[in-house]
Amino acid sequence: MNNFKDKKILVMGLGLHGGALAVVQYLLKNKAILTITDTKTVNELKPSLDKLSKYKNIKYTLGRHSIKDFKDQDLIIQNPGVPTDSKYLKTARKNNIPIVNEAVMFFGLYSDNIIGITGTRGKSTTSTLINNILKKKIKNNILAGNIATVPMFSIIDKLKKNTYPVIELSSWHLEGLDDYNKSPHIAVITNVMRDHLNRYNSFNDYKNAKLVNIKYQTKNDYAVLNADNSITLGFSKKTKAKVYYFSLKKKVKGVYIKDNNIYFNDNKKNTKVMSIKSIKVLGEHNLSNILTAIVVAKILKISNKDIKDVVSKFKGIDYRLEYKGIVKNFEVFNDATSTTPDATIVALDALEKKPIILIAGGEDKELEYSKLAKKIKQKVKFLLLLSGTGSEKLIKELNKVNYPAYQMITDINNLKQAYKLALKHGREEESYLLFSPAAASFNMFINEFDRAKKFDKLIK
Repeated sequence: MNNFKDKKILVMGLGLHGGALAVVQYLLKNKAILTITDTKTVNELKPSLDKLSKYKNIKYTLGRHSIKDFKDQDLIIQNPGVPTDSKYLKTARKNNIPIVNEAVMFFGLYSDNIIGITGTRGKSTTSTLINNILKKKIKNNILAGNIATVPMFSIIDKLKKNTYPVIELSSWHLEGLDDYNKSPHIAVITNVMRDHLNRYNSFNDYKNAKLVNIKYQTKNDYAVLNADNSITLGFSKKTKAKVYYFSLKKKVKGVYIKDNNIYFNDNKKNTKVMSIKSIKVLGEHNLSNILTAIVVAKILKISNKDIKDVVSKFKGIDYRLEYKGIVKNFEVFNDATSTTPDATIVALDALEKKPIILIAGGEDKELEYSKLAKKIKQKVKFLLLLSGTGSEKLIKELNKVNYPAYQMITDINNLKQAYKLALKHGREEESYLLFSPAAASFNMFINEFDRAKKFDKLIK
């Protein structure tokens, strides 16, 4: 459906993230007849509702859903947090009403040249860097999607022909695209690790969601896969696209490292792109993200000079092991978008030479904490844990590895208290202060970005 005028459309889940709000504003501009329903109340949704206050012709069902809303619509837009097996969506299906998400709508309206990036870790950093590089050649190129500040439908009207919109895709976005047999022209999968098992029945279901990014590609498309991750490596057999890889460990068709230099290999010749010595961001995970971005740049024939110019100036993105400066004896890093144990392990590995004071904790996503406990014992001088089910699981694993009780404070109920305690326990020597939760945020914060901003305020 490309013409929304006078169509009856139900938006299920307005939320506070901005993605659904941007869809609503787009549909209103295109003269759709809208119903918005959300289990959140008017008070809870106030920031989003305030931005819609000038529109008088929207029907709202808030604080609940109503079955009757799902029986007489031309289209239903399902937003994040709405389970696919919802009884309300089942009613819509019985009434033969099509159900889409924002990604399906976006792909329907703009199917050309989309670069779609997904993965458990590294999506936002890789997406940002790809777009920064492409802007050297395509000045008006645009980045959007799962990125916190740029919803897809805030940029749909700005897209020009011959651009390559860089769209960050969550597993939820990809589930919707699976229903409509859609994959992007250039599809990147940074890695697949255990995550979101509070939402999926099994890790296999989560893997299959990520696979959708390359599943429906044709021989004219490109798939960019991580050769160092066994799952993404296995995905290469499940796409018809031309496959390129990136690797920190071995020579591949694509981008790899040899003797501290980055090379591109297209199976005809190896070309040196740049030295890794000019890279400013910390950690092997960021080096992997850089290699990923370079593969896409080389597929699109961006010059080595332009690639080097952008990569050497890149300092990372907000809230991903973001260096915030020095407070007292601490070098402070905000890694608040770390919502998994694997992500926090990566952050701990990136920080060397000084003792680490770690603030972590939050809600569990049905993940495994044993590896993180071992890493904390190895690298963390003092640990402060915010309360939550994830923290409780981590404490059990820390007890198994005999992490000393005198080196941690648990069950902290607010971030301000955790920050004050961290400053107190690291006074004696120069240290790193790392905020990397390794868990979800919804018991104390709106989302991980809210958590990150609150930490920034404490530092200031």
